[in-house]
Amino acid sequence: MSDQQNLPPNYFYHQLPNGIEMVGQYMPSLNSITFGFQLDAAIIHEPEDKQGLAHLFEYMLFQGTKQKDARALSEAFESLGVRKGASTGWETARVMAQLVNNKFDATLPLMQEILLTPTFPREDLEQMRSIVLQEIRRRDDEPMSRIFDLARANFYRGTALARSALGTSESVQSVQRQDLRDFWRSRYQPNDVLFAIAGKFDWDHVVEQVQALFGDWNGQAPASPEQRPTPTANIALEHQEGKQEHLGLMFPFPHYTDPDYYAALVISEVLGGNMASRLFVEVREKRGLVYGVSAGLSGNKYVGAMRVYAGTTPEQAHECLEVIVNELRKLEQEGITADELARAKVQLKSENVMRGEGSGSRMGALAHSWWYERKLRTIQEVKEAIDAVSEEQVLSVLRRFSPLDPLTVAAIGPLDREELVGNIL
Repeated sequence: MSDQQNLPPNYFYHQLPNGIEMVGQYMPSLNSITFGFQLDAAIIHEPEDKQGLAHLFEYMLFQGTKQKDARALSEAFESLGVRKGASTGWETARVMAQLVNNKFDATLPLMQEILLTPTFPREDLEQMRSIVLQEIRRRDDEPMSRIFDLARANFYRGTALARSALGTSESVQSVQRQDLRDFWRSRYQPNDVLFAIAGKFDWDHVVEQVQALFGDWNGQAPASPEQRPTPTANIALEHQEGKQEHLGLMFPFPHYTDPDYYAALVISEVLGGNMASRLFVEVREKRGLVYGVSAGLSGNKYVGAMRVYAGTTPEQAHECLEVIVNELRKLEQEGITADELARAKVQLKSENVMRGEGSGSRMGALAHSWWYERKLRTIQEVKEAIDAVSEEQVLSVLRRFSPLDPLTVAAIGPLDREELVGNIL
């Protein structure tokens, strides 16, 4: 019942006749499973004037089906001891459940109701809208939460990737019940659905159950729009009086499917991934310029980015930015040391192992790797990919992707451009 060519032991793949793809990892030491449905129903699929719709949709999906209202649905999950949830990104959305493995047969029909027969009750829409509007107000009141919305809007400008996940108060206020129904009819179609499961299960039985409940689901979602931004150097400032200056920097870097992705992970770890990283040591420990500094990768199907955050004071912001830029320049020119490479590998491999011990993280990793790479990466394969990174590969990445060209700098605080940037860039 499964298509097992070239798959590692305990990994599974199958495709239903209606297009739904299924992937799984059997984890015999567990007594639980996590499964989820990943769909092309995300932020980039929202109508331009309805930004925030996908996030509101995520809440409304659990507010009732043709068979159950919100309370009955919630009680049904709770009676099984199931943790349910949903998440919405820029390119995909996921609806998931974590449960004791003998509750799978009772849980899957509830997920079928949610995905195939949601009702988006009019009486619940205003309550869910109010929750999203509160989230927007909280974001707008917290520059630390808002800084990468500003950076993202400028880095990805001209594409739907530039949108805020929450939207604006005005755009969320404009979403009506019919908009939710239209989004569901358009995007929730089996040709763009991936079912992923990890934990202790019988794969043939899982395939039978998914086929029985979702095999008659028919339809065709439109192709997702390709998002291929061409970032340019820019500085974006949002004036806000106060005693803080928040900095967010972004520059292009290898994305998920790039052959140099694991070298990029190593670089991000060395630059700002931990308390021994260059930015933490140079900006915080040596100079005391920030209360928080970090770096990490973000990415999408066709483009990746390195993000750097620093929270500082207006008096120290200029020097803080100068030190960060100097560290980026040094990184580009010199690469990393053998000791930094070794420490980064140990850290990344440890994180990989610890993430691999839970069914939830493994389900997410399976869905992610299959969706973007058409490959089921094992924990061992990730370890080997990290081990294979060399100093020479790191230098090669830094030749392909200059940290300073193009560089997006976003800032929220009281400083103007001359006060913050001066002649640094």
